[in-house]
Amino acid sequence: MSKPAAGKSVILLATAAGPRNRGIGQYERYVLPPLLYRLLERGATPTVILSADGDFACGDGRVRILRLPARRDKTLARLAVEQVWVPWAARGADLFVSLESVYPFPPVPARRRMVVVHDIHVLRFRRDPERFPEDYSRPYALWAPAATRRALRASHKIIAVSEFTRREILDVLKVDAGRVVVVPNGLDHSKFHPPSGAGETERVRAKYNLPPSFYLFVGPCSRKKNLRLILDAYRASGATDAVKAPVAVAGDTRRNSLYGELLDGIRTAGLGDRFLLLGSVPDSDLPGLYAAARAFLYPSLYEGFGLPMLEAMACGVPVVAADGSSLLEVAGGAALLIDPRDPRSLLAALERVGRESERAGLVGRGLARAREFSWERTAECLAAELCA
Repeated sequence: MSKPAAGKSVILLATAAGPRNRGIGQYERYVLPPLLYRLLERGATPTVILSADGDFACGDGRVRILRLPARRDKTLARLAVEQVWVPWAARGADLFVSLESVYPFPPVPARRRMVVVHDIHVLRFRRDPERFPEDYSRPYALWAPAATRRALRASHKIIAVSEFTRREILDVLKVDAGRVVVVPNGLDHSKFHPPSGAGETERVRAKYNLPPSFYLFVGPCSRKKNLRLILDAYRASGATDAVKAPVAVAGDTRRNSLYGELLDGIRTAGLGDRFLLLGSVPDSDLPGLYAAARAFLYPSLYEGFGLPMLEAMACGVPVVAADGSSLLEVAGGAALLIDPRDPRSLLAALERVGRESERAGLVGRGLARAREFSWERTAECLAAELCA
């Protein structure tokens, strides 16, 4: 085990760990506890920078917690505060680590700097919005590419969450390949696992008034997540009622324009009974939703890792995912892969999921694949890189 000099100061930027967000915030909430334990074990003195409402607490007095005077969802105020507070907090530190793909714009005066990069979709979007669509706000689309480039150029080491993300970084930013290391995301097996009985699945089925058979989609109604493909497949002339089980959509509906666009499409197609829009659901309900579903649908056009796919596999659910970005890599042969731009490809996969022999094989391979990931393993690999 590599050990830094006793008392090595490590500053961890983790302002995405808000009270309800998934994505990077979810990554931070899962990886911080085992990562901090391993840093302390190696003799480091960690400081975690959170937003004012950061959903993370540490019972170890050796870990210093700094909270910015701005909430996560107050985006402009938080970003403005970060430009001052983060460099100030990092002054003189041995190591600064951003867990969220970006840096503040002023110089970060730590002796060494590292960044965990989850994806660089926003950079692809700026270059080719037709091929890499998303609904970024104009301020975000202006700020995020510059903040990401700043992080990648100013870091001594870059941690990519997948080999796909590593290749993207090398392709778009042309950085030295020796600076980029892959440390995959993990999985919380205490939370995501096959149900021990019917109680939890029946609870969520009753809570959300779900039918006996349904597909599950988890994510916001964004263009990148590609919920539109499912709607287009259900509107196709070859879509049979046997294939078109209702789709429960568990995701943020705050993006009102896209949500309204989706509702209009569903109404126009006469498919109101086929799409069950649950809105944002508590994380505590997700394992039961996964386990109750006929299959998990993940047709995303671009993912840096694709954690929901592993969560579904761990709960014993067949996964139908896009054949592209990191999803092929993470699936590891345990999912049905589709062309995310062809509704017919999705329909063919849904036909296959309906066959019991196919379903059983997918469940078995998915459970085996999910067992290869854990947040403890992610934290151990991260700590080794941070302390090298």
